[in-house]
Amino acid sequence: MSVIDGPGISCVCVSQVVQTREALILSEKEYALVRNIEDGTLRIINGPSKSFLTAHEEVHKRETKTSLGRRQYCIISHQVTGDVRLVEGPCLVSIEVHEVVGTVQDKPSLSEEEYAVIEDRTTGLRRAEYGPAIVTISAYEEAKEVKRLPILKTGQYLRVTNVKTGTVKIVIGPDVYKPSPYDSLGKIEDLPVLSRGEYCRLHNQETGLIRIAVGPAVVDLGPHEKVVEKAKLPVLEVGEYCVVKNTENGDKRMVTGPCIVELGVFDVALEIMKMPVVAQAEYCRIRNHEEGTVRVVNGPCIAELGPYDEVSVPPTKLPVLNKDEYVRIINEETGAVTTVFGPIVAQLGPYDTAEEVLKCPDLSADEYIVVRNEEDGSLRNIEGPLLFQPGPFDVFDKPKKVVNLRKNEYIRLRDDSGVVRVVRGEKRLIPAPLELMLDNGVQHAINIDNHHAVLVRNTENGSLELLTNHGLFFPTPYQEIVKVQEKIVLEKYQTVVCKDATGAFYYASGDTDLPQSERGPGPDFFLPPHHEIVKHSWSTDLKKEHLTSEMVWKFDSRPSYMNYEFFCRTLDNVSLVIDVTFFWRIIDVKAMVESTADAPGDTCTHARSMIMQEISKIKLMDFLESFNSVIRNACLNDDFYGKRGVELLSVEVLKFECQSDETNRILQEMIKETCDRLKYKERQRGENEVSMARLEGEIAEEKRREELVEVRKSHMKTEARIEGEAEGARIGAFITKLASTKTEDGSTMGFERAMRVYETQKQLSYKLDSVTALAQGNAQLYLLPEDVNLNLGTLDNPTLRKRGLVTG
Repeated sequence: MSVIDGPGISCVCVSQVVQTREALILSEKEYALVRNIEDGTLRIINGPSKSFLTAHEEVHKRETKTSLGRRQYCIISHQVTGDVRLVEGPCLVSIEVHEVVGTVQDKPSLSEEEYAVIEDRTTGLRRAEYGPAIVTISAYEEAKEVKRLPILKTGQYLRVTNVKTGTVKIVIGPDVYKPSPYDSLGKIEDLPVLSRGEYCRLHNQETGLIRIAVGPAVVDLGPHEKVVEKAKLPVLEVGEYCVVKNTENGDKRMVTGPCIVELGVFDVALEIMKMPVVAQAEYCRIRNHEEGTVRVVNGPCIAELGPYDEVSVPPTKLPVLNKDEYVRIINEETGAVTTVFGPIVAQLGPYDTAEEVLKCPDLSADEYIVVRNEEDGSLRNIEGPLLFQPGPFDVFDKPKKVVNLRKNEYIRLRDDSGVVRVVRGEKRLIPAPLELMLDNGVQHAINIDNHHAVLVRNTENGSLELLTNHGLFFPTPYQEIVKVQEKIVLEKYQTVVCKDATGAFYYASGDTDLPQSERGPGPDFFLPPHHEIVKHSWSTDLKKEHLTSEMVWKFDSRPSYMNYEFFCRTLDNVSLVIDVTFFWRIIDVKAMVESTADAPGDTCTHARSMIMQEISKIKLMDFLESFNSVIRNACLNDDFYGKRGVELLSVEVLKFECQSDETNRILQEMIKETCDRLKYKERQRGENEVSMARLEGEIAEEKRREELVEVRKSHMKTEARIEGEAEGARIGAFITKLASTKTEDGSTMGFERAMRVYETQKQLSYKLDSVTALAQGNAQLYLLPEDVNLNLGTLDNPTLRKRGLVTG
């Protein structure tokens, strides 16, 4: 195998295979790795170049050279020997066979406030480079970190720890600290600045010692010191105190104001508290925790406290007692109880507790109280008038009124042994402490007279007795008033039924005409013991279904009305609801009582049955024509009522209506039509009467009008005559004066000419009025030839005659 480089023309044998390949042309920024496929060797060809490969060489890879800037570098490592070399820019990196270009890195550029820590990877040694600078590092070095230099202001500090030697130092500002390669920097912090009244507690973490720094000051910290607490010193005002406790040995001390509390290394100020100010009539209880003693401070003062004192009871008002007040004081240590009465300010001991201030019972002359001694349980009465001062163990209720019994009053009392006694008036009574008032206290004696008696039970043997002796009745201790009975007074028409102790009935009537055997105990009597009145429950509702009822025990034999409503059906199957009224009476009380307990209900029920039976045989129209006779025929003359001691006198239909709405509507229309017919008749009759009255009125009016016309005619004649006479006189005067008027020739006009002048003047006046009326309206004027005759020219006027305007 051979290689022939161009340019040129070569001759080859027939047995040779020709492969044409282009030359390897590399630019300045390229390189190629060429491999000999025969022996496996490698070589690098760097550009710029034009290379012809041998027959057994081929391009393994072709890549761009690494370009380094002015502040860049890279590390080239040899993969076979492990050697490394550093290439700095600016340049194009050329490598040899088996060399690998590492990551291109920027050279650490440090400003004036920065520094870098450089570490040798082979030896582990470190060095520090400070700005401003561009750091140059060797092939085996690397920049661990680039940081800002710590700049400390005034009042700031920095804790620096050397990780190699373990030493710690404090750097205090103002300063720009340049750390060594092995320094570990803490956080820049402010130095503790303490104003007046402030303190801080410093703990040395190396020795464990604690110290206190008090202001005003700027605290200088040691290398191993740490501020564990910064606070204000307790400032105590006047009347304040503070307990300071030493946490090392547990001792306490008391500091009172006004001052600023100075604390030691192990001192802790407990809560600031007000000194107890005990006013006049106040006290304060103080307990000593160390000794366990208790003391009382009475005012007015400021209580002085020790380190182990605690105010167990704050300033509290002492019981101030008026003249009528008292207070019970209990000693909690011994349990002793004492009572203090006013007027006084009660003083309390260390273990004394005062109960509520109470009023002493002020008893008037008509009051008393029952006092119980809780120590021995005894009871006693305290009577007024008195301001009672109770003992330590005395308890009592509200004052009670003394019982003043009148002449007609009494009271029953029972003591603790069960013995009962009766106290009668007039008397002033105070019951014994264990006596109990029975029957709700004071009772009035019963006045027994003609109409009142008393039924009394003997509580010893249980017997009943009816007392009728007149006068005031006071029961004995073992008599119990069951009830006050009123005498039963019966009218002549009333009867009552009584039942005796055996259950037998007997009757009492108010009719004095009856013999004694039939009248019984009536007409007035008291009901004996163990006897009772027989009462019947009578239905009072309209349908007698016993929905409502009344208890009847006086049976009235007078007739009365009773309404009843029921449902029935006619022969033509029309359902009717009928309201009827029964006029009935009781004729035999004994028969009624023995046969029924509801006489009205039984009477109505039987009557309904008979009426329904009768109506079911007729049609509706037949019922409408004679409903009352149908009802009477069905109910009356029936011995059913007589057997039950009642008599049905009459029955009337109040109203009825059809249960079906349609039938009821038709019936209503029929009724309405009938009513309308009657109404129209009455209306026509009324209208006729009105017309007749109107005609008679018109006739009378015309007659009066005729009389009026006659009167008016007479008046008009008289007026016309008077007006004619006046007008004639006026015209006569006018013509007379005109006739005597002289003309131009000196002669008078004369009556004949004066008459013609007057006639002409009247005609002109009439025409003027006509023209005026026409001018004021919308009428048109048509003139005939004769209407324009100038009659004015016919006047005998000498002037006109001379001018030839007038002839004749």
